[in-house]
Amino acid sequence: MPQHHRTNENDLVLPSGFDDIVRVIDRYVVDRRTGVPHGRQHPRHRLPALLLTREPAPGTTADGATAPGAPPADTGQGEPDPALPDLVHLYHHRLVRLDTGGTGHLASLAPHALVDEELLACEHPGEGAEERDGPHVRLLDRVARQLRVTMPDGSGTLRLPEFDACLSVLRAAVVDGDVRDERRALRDRIYDKYAWKFGFAAEVGALGEELGARHWSAVTKLVTTPLAWLWRWSYGVRIDRGARLRWVGGMLDEPGRSFLNAALSLRDAHLRSRAQDRADREGPADAGAPVVPAGSAASAVSARDEAVVRQVLLTALIHDLARAARPPVWSARRPRRRWPFVLLLPTVGGDGSPSRKLLNSFSAVAEETGNCPLLVLGAATADIPPYAVGLPRPGVPSQNPGPSTYGATARAVASVLAAGASGQQVEAVRAVPLSRVPDNGTSAERPAAQRTVRSRERRASDWLRPVVAAAAVLAVVAAGLFQVPWPGAAPTGTEAAPAPRATDTWCPKVGTGERVGITDGSDDCELAHGLYADELRSLEARLGRQNAEVDRSRPYRTLVFFAPLSVGSTSRRAVPTGLQMLRGALLAQHQANKLLLKSQMPIRLLVANAGEYFTFGSRGGLNTKNHSGVDVARMIIDRIQRDRIAGVIGLTQSRPESLQAAIELDAQGVTVLGTGVSGQPMVEGDSPVSYFQLSAPDERVARVMASFARRSPRLAALTKIPQGHTAPAAVLVFDPHDHYFSVDLKKRFIRNYGSAGPVYPVPYGESSKDAQTPSVAAGICALVRRTDGFVLYAGRSSVMYDLFYYLQKDKECRTHRGRIAVLAESAAPSLVLHPELMAQQYGSLSLFYNQFSLPDDKGAFATDFRKEYAVPSDSDAAAGYDALNVFFTVMNDIAVTDPKFTPSAVVTYLQSTGVTNFVGESGIMTFGKGHKYPVNKEIDIREITADGKKVTDLTCGAVAAEEKPVTRWGPSGDFLCPDDD
Repeated sequence: MPQHHRTNENDLVLPSGFDDIVRVIDRYVVDRRTGVPHGRQHPRHRLPALLLTREPAPGTTADGATAPGAPPADTGQGEPDPALPDLVHLYHHRLVRLDTGGTGHLASLAPHALVDEELLACEHPGEGAEERDGPHVRLLDRVARQLRVTMPDGSGTLRLPEFDACLSVLRAAVVDGDVRDERRALRDRIYDKYAWKFGFAAEVGALGEELGARHWSAVTKLVTTPLAWLWRWSYGVRIDRGARLRWVGGMLDEPGRSFLNAALSLRDAHLRSRAQDRADREGPADAGAPVVPAGSAASAVSARDEAVVRQVLLTALIHDLARAARPPVWSARRPRRRWPFVLLLPTVGGDGSPSRKLLNSFSAVAEETGNCPLLVLGAATADIPPYAVGLPRPGVPSQNPGPSTYGATARAVASVLAAGASGQQVEAVRAVPLSRVPDNGTSAERPAAQRTVRSRERRASDWLRPVVAAAAVLAVVAAGLFQVPWPGAAPTGTEAAPAPRATDTWCPKVGTGERVGITDGSDDCELAHGLYADELRSLEARLGRQNAEVDRSRPYRTLVFFAPLSVGSTSRRAVPTGLQMLRGALLAQHQANKLLLKSQMPIRLLVANAGEYFTFGSRGGLNTKNHSGVDVARMIIDRIQRDRIAGVIGLTQSRPESLQAAIELDAQGVTVLGTGVSGQPMVEGDSPVSYFQLSAPDERVARVMASFARRSPRLAALTKIPQGHTAPAAVLVFDPHDHYFSVDLKKRFIRNYGSAGPVYPVPYGESSKDAQTPSVAAGICALVRRTDGFVLYAGRSSVMYDLFYYLQKDKECRTHRGRIAVLAESAAPSLVLHPELMAQQYGSLSLFYNQFSLPDDKGAFATDFRKEYAVPSDSDAAAGYDALNVFFTVMNDIAVTDPKFTPSAVVTYLQSTGVTNFVGESGIMTFGKGHKYPVNKEIDIREITADGKKVTDLTCGAVAAEEKPVTRWGPSGDFLCPDDD
């Protein structure tokens, strides 16, 4: 499909009468019940899809045939025009900005989704996602994510239970076994991702401390195991036999009422269509097998399966949207949700284009769905679908034609929209022919200046019904309780219990002994615990002093540094990585607030501790380890309004628990900017729309490390290349339970290393028992001695000390040519900050490690950092410094046109405008507008030499000190740097 090049908005000339059509559509975007009296509103309504076309040229028929001497036949359908997508993009701007000079900064005025086919075509689907999803599933998933993130402020969170359940079915892996095993696997997958889990409140932890760990563990298992089992069983019954998902079996002609049986059929259809699609693209697996033509019966069946899957997903999405559009009558959000959900299709091309397939499915589904609060606006760029019906002819009476000042086409559009809003049977897709006569003015002068889309503000009256209903219930309950004599009741005049302290609310103590939660440095919350507690305590004091300097009576915004900053009472794991990033963020806050810019947004900073391994940073969903009632991401959400929170930085670790926290924040439109995060699943698959990161993902890291291992002269001096290979053997140490980082990096390194050298995986991770470390180290040393290779460390930095200790003590490693080489993706931070420790404690090891920047030791940042904290700066400190400065730049840009912006404005900015060539201490970065991480991010591989010095062996990517990205590395620039796809 040829790419569509956008026209500059200031040069776009509108068709005559288009501004009238826009104003008609605006009225229904504001209120889907426009023109229908309140007392006559039908419980069902369906707004037809509007497909923009161009009127036939004079002297031609609708199909383009010349008809000399005769007027053209008026079918009302018009013809496609490659300039029409610009009109849909123009309308998209009306939903996210209020003035002609804005750049998409403001929060959404109505929930909407824009299908960008160019972005979908170049999107990297992720490991295994191509086989699992396919473009049609990814498209609908992207639509659902956009609708979630564009919910107007104050209208609540969009929940899509039916769509999420069907999507989980399509992404479920095939289980070996009978149908019963597959049903159970599907049920467990849906339960683990979406069901509420049993847990104990934080206050119950005090009882556990009194009983002791062993007794308390027995009590909790005795109580929670039956409850959890009963809850899982009842949830499975409701999923399988409940009325909400019973329609899936009907669409698939599956007998009975079992959703899980229908789900198996749905997944099988999806797998068949994906397998046939791969066969059509790649050919048969057997070279001697005959090639099946694309138009064969097998391809036709595959296309039918794909259409069925798409229709089921779209039906589930429409059901969820219909439920979301009509909250309960006692909900305070019901008066605000008058808008429909808007779907924009700028490029409805031929039969094979994604937007055309989606419109085909909408046409089929809308005929069967009585209530559809989805307003679709598309532009035809190829042949017009046969099911697209023309508008009513002039002169045909309409129920609500709109103001008489509208043109004929606008009145016809108003007529069909009014019919759908009033519950009448209408065609699913209407073709809207636009005039070939240009309007008197450009888009910059006409529609943007006549904006009528307005997001309804929250009113005190919205709470009238819920407050009255709650007060009535409480009054009845209180009256009943007042009549009941309570034995042992306290006499009148007894003192009331003291109010809960801030420590109980915002930084509770958890079972590991840690204090997790959120602090501004001046409250009673002290998050310091375990190793490095003194360092965190001093940073909290600095945080309080800097926040006290912000004038909260004037406009300001708050950022949250969110990361694991403590360890459990029995743990010896150190986490100074987050401390270095926090130091960088605090330095950036201090410098930003001291600037004297003409227009700038002062910054407050909160610190949120997620606990060791990010356990308490989220709850439910992907986080299956947090069985307490503590959810730090929820605490951040609860303080959005109170503290004017604009975004979150940090995370620092690639884990399902940290991704779940990003998902929870994404549901509230809060941007998360990750630092030091590299796991590929963080930017693919379940990655939220509002999540971005400043570090490169595992795919780029693995490519650079594989290139270094194959070609580095420094590494080659410590190894030997085995016969039949071109690179040394790699003893790959990885954590088999760490799928988000370690396992992911292992797979990608092996794929990029290829057959250059043999790879010997060795499992070792955070959950390994202490007694296993010596045997693991002995196995590694034996492999290194036998292969003359090197150690590729793909584990967590916190357990590197344990392994290095036993490698240093092992005879096989000590006598192996004097030293062995270790190439690490994530090195222990203390070794990076104090390289002399390598020579002192691990003299038989040579450490090569990866990092994402090289701050200039003599530059202003490194000098100020050393002056403030008396420790040297590093890549982590630079990342925290840049993350806050990126937010500072974006917020200043937004505040120029929208000084009262909300968190979702930052998401919109990064999606529509993005950050271009931001010069930071961690390199030059460009991201946003479809890129979740900086393109060609700087990556460096450094070495700690035998005398305890650090030298740089490799630098690739967009370096701040270079005009262009560095594309070669090596002693004389002999080797090419791997680029991002």
